[in-house]
Amino acid sequence: MNKRQAESFYALTRVVRRLFHKLGHGIGALHAGSEVSPGMRAVLESVIDGGPQTVPQMARVRPVTRQHIQGLVNALIEGGHAQYVDNPAHKRSRLVAATERGRAVFREMRRVEDAAFDRLKLAVAADELEAATRVLKTLIDTVDGPARRAIVAKPTSNQKE
Repeated sequence: MNKRQAESFYALTRVVRRLFHKLGHGIGALHAGSEVSPGMRAVLESVIDGGPQTVPQMARVRPVTRQHIQGLVNALIEGGHAQYVDNPAHKRSRLVAATERGRAVFREMRRVEDAAFDRLKLAVAADELEAATRVLKTLIDTVDGPARRAIVAKPTSNQKE
C-alpha cells in the first residue's frame, strides 16, 4: 500500500466507524422497547440471510467473542425467536436457526427500518451506494483474508512501523 492509499484507507476507516456507531445508535433508538435487542437483531439477520450457523461461525464474522454471541443466541432461544437444529457436519456443534416467530419479528423490524430510511433525504444515488458497497466488500475480503495476519501482527525490530 502506498502512502496515499494508506492515508485514504485510514480516513475511510474513521468514516465507516462513525457511520457504524451512528446507525447502531439510530437503529437501537428506532427499536427501543422491542423484544429483540440490536445485538439479537444482528444474529437473527445472520441466520435469516445466511442460513443456519454455529455460534463460532457467527463470532468469526464479528470482532466479538463466542461467549458474547452465545448470550445473544440464548436470549433469542428463550424468547422463541431462534432454535437449535442438527448440524450434519458436526454432531456436537449445533446450528442456530430462526423460528417463524423470529422471522416475523425481523420482518417487522425491517419494515420499521425501511420506513425510517424512506424519510431520509439521501443525497447519494443508488449506483454510488452500490459502488461503495462493492468497495467495502472488497476491503472486508482483503482484511479478513490472508492479509489479516499482516494487520494484527506486531512489527519486528527490523520492520518499518
